[in-house]
Amino acid sequence: MKIQNECIPCLVRQAYEVAELLTSDKALQQDILRFTLNRLSQSDFQETAPQLAMEIHQHVCRLTDNPDPYLPYKKQFNKIATQLVDTLKLQEKIEQAASPFDMACRLAIAGNIIDFGLGMALDQAKVEESIQQCLQAELFGMSGEALESRVASAKNIMVIADNAGEIVFDKLLVGQMPRERVTYVVKGAPIVNDATMEDAQAVGMTRLVKVIDNGNGAQGTILELASVPFLQAYRTADLILAKGQANFETLSDLQDPRIVYLLKAKCRSVAAALGCRQGDFVIWQHG
Repeated sequence: MKIQNECIPCLVRQAYEVAELLTSDKALQQDILRFTLNRLSQSDFQETAPQLAMEIHQHVCRLTDNPDPYLPYKKQFNKIATQLVDTLKLQEKIEQAASPFDMACRLAIAGNIIDFGLGMALDQAKVEESIQQCLQAELFGMSGEALESRVASAKNIMVIADNAGEIVFDKLLVGQMPRERVTYVVKGAPIVNDATMEDAQAVGMTRLVKVIDNGNGAQGTILELASVPFLQAYRTADLILAKGQANFETLSDLQDPRIVYLLKAKCRSVAAALGCRQGDFVIWQHG
């Protein structure tokens, strides 16, 4: 999915927020904004939004000498998500559900609300609200039961992660899969609040299934930047569950029938590309 007109102000907002987050130096803040505006002005609208976001993020990190500006927030939401799983007794709810897989799938999609690419105004209450909404909502696209059938017949399953915090809810879904057939993928370097190997270790994903990284620090999955080990695993997977909007933005043009996208359609351009309403909870594949 190529960048859309409405992505431009969103990327500018992200640059403004990270500038305010990292430094009180007005000159540095303005440098970040100038770089962002200049780069966006040169776009031919054939890139994806995550490609441009990566370039902006890399400039910010170089300028501020901070390779992981969102690290405190990633740790915070890993803890918040872990506490919610306990306090809301989500594992027990899965076990007691008429369809445990569907319940776990919905919780993994609900966790996709933890996304600082769409703004920093996120707290525990919004995560709880997303959980309650997703448990009651009609899913757009494929049903949880249909996805369960795909999982049951797959020999090599890849799950591509999105964000820290969200990764905790992914554990609930992975726990309903044949874990010996699952490879879970995180980012190879920090980018916004996307999950890295450090997050996978912190929440216990590495004790559950095989975890690899994709060899780069870009939102979504940009195959041209991916490492050889990731590409080998990607090519041999017969089912790929891709979490979040950025994975949809970077992979959907491939029209690969192996890929099933699990996400909340948080912005208008992604909702339009999917054919759903903004705010819908989605399980979707081409074909």
